[in-house]
Amino acid sequence: MAYRNNNWNNNNGGGYRNNNYNRGNGGYNNNNNYQNNKPTPKRSGAKYSVIGKGEFKGHLIVNAWNKSRSKGMITAKVAPYKDSQEYTAKTSGKTYITMIAEVFYRDTGQKLIVPCSMNKQTRVIVLSDLGMVITPNGSGQTSGGVKVTGYFGKFSR
Repeated sequence: MAYRNNNWNNNNGGGYRNNNYNRGNGGYNNNNNYQNNKPTPKRSGAKYSVIGKGEFKGHLIVNAWNKSRSKGMITAKVAPYKDSQEYTAKTSGKTYITMIAEVFYRDTGQKLIVPCSMNKQTRVIVLSDLGMVITPNGSGQTSGGVKVTGYFGKFSR
């Protein structure tokens, strides 16, 4: 009974043959998105805007979204409210402003009103009741090709 190893190529002088190497492409042939040069689409984003009129002129308003397999599409609108206050954390000395977030789960139709705080220096918003954070750091494109910034997702503990 003869044993045949498909990686052993007797036609090529008896050397080892790597089936994943494609010489015509100039390198290894992996079937990822590297071949069509499309970036992986973002699954979350946030847009920070400055309020131009009214009582909260100069403050920030934030629109954020997150698309996940388990919870579907989640949107959040974060803005100051009439009782918003600035405060300084005793332990860190950082300044925060209290805000209110309206969180909407599109798949279930559930709408939540959640109090939150925004770090004035970094503009990071913590939604501790949900275990999520909104941050202006991020870049990329949606699956439709729209350029977006920001991140809205889980805490990284």
